Amino acid sequence: MLLDISTLYAMVALCSVVAGIVHLAAAVGGRFGSWANWWGGGHILLGLSAVMPLARGMGIPMLVPVGNTVAVLSYTGIYIGMRRFADPRADIGVWIAVAAVLAVPMLLWSDPAGMGGRIAYLNVVRSMFDVATVVVAIRIAKRESLRTGWIVAVMFALTVPMFIGRAWLALTGHIGTNPTGLQGGPAAWLAAGAVAFIMFRGFSLLTMDAERGERRLEMLAERDALTGAGNRTAFERARGGWRGDGAVLMIDLNRFKALNDRHGHAVGDAALCIATRAAVASVPMTGRVFRWGGDEFVCVLPGTGAREAAAIAKGIAGKFAEGTGALLGTGMAATLSIGWTLGPLADVEALIADADERMYADKQRGRATDAQRSVAETAPLTYLISQSQHG
Repeated sequence: MLLDISTLYAMVALCSVVAGIVHLAAAVGGRFGSWANWWGGGHILLGLSAVMPLARGMGIPMLVPVGNTVAVLSYTGIYIGMRRFADPRADIGVWIAVAAVLAVPMLLWSDPAGMGGRIAYLNVVRSMFDVATVVVAIRIAKRESLRTGWIVAVMFALTVPMFIGRAWLALTGHIGTNPTGLQGGPAAWLAAGAVAFIMFRGFSLLTMDAERGERRLEMLAERDALTGAGNRTAFERARGGWRGDGAVLMIDLNRFKALNDRHGHAVGDAALCIATRAAVASVPMTGRVFRWGGDEFVCVLPGTGAREAAAIAKGIAGKFAEGTGALLGTGMAATLSIGWTLGPLADVEALIADADERMYADKQRGRATDAQRSVAETAPLTYLISQSQHG
């Protein structure tokens, strides 16, 4: 069966140019970052390089070397677009230099007898950039939990053996001197396979950006706007994944109203953020911190026993006292009351209620033994933790 390679080139050119224009137009409108300029520009260059073989019979001077050079630059632009998508501040100077080095041989290599070598060279360059793109896509998929990142990685990975195969066939003389027209054999089918993926992956970063935006919206919906701790929505989503026994901590800032009245709401907000950071820094990676409302926080710690829970509670209280001491000045550290309990996380609401009772009992003990003290006074305060933490 023969394939019309000319039509394949035309399809690649059309799809690549359209993808490039879409990305550049969105970038001009401020919808995307700099990655869209590189990705879109690279695809427009790819489309132009795909048109070049169709114009070989027109006798245009320097058509072959210019077309091959544009092809190298297109692969570089697409890869830089992926790097900038992963990190808008990524250094691209090295890759621009690599592109220049790789493009120079193509600009100087126009001997008709060397066509097989040029085809092999271009396909090796393609495969190198596709491998590099796969690495970046996998990194994004892992770091941001993007399913589309894995799809993009697969789409670029599948073309690597196709390009390598065409390079081998070109070096062994299995690709003729006319790269267009009706052709058959392995070289034509490898070209068709590569074209299929190239056409579809031109819009792949749009799908990744859409999922990234969705993830960010989900994160915003599940995060307390002030502290960054999880909110009730995040709690409800997370509870389905908790199994077995664990610990629940209920945390409350002591004399928070007095702190706000004396120092202002900006300082009160800062204290809430310090409490969040203290909790996040103290709980294990498997634990979660939620702002329960006002100046109360809940920590859910799967697989945590009594000794660990006590140490975590003490660590939170200590870090909070240290942080608020630095905020308010020497001898003015704010304090926490913390109650914790153990049990099956399937009954997490009962555990929260129990921890809440212990926390309030702890708070009452603190008021009884230190009734004259206030976070608004200059006298130093000792932080409070639940009596249950002392055994």
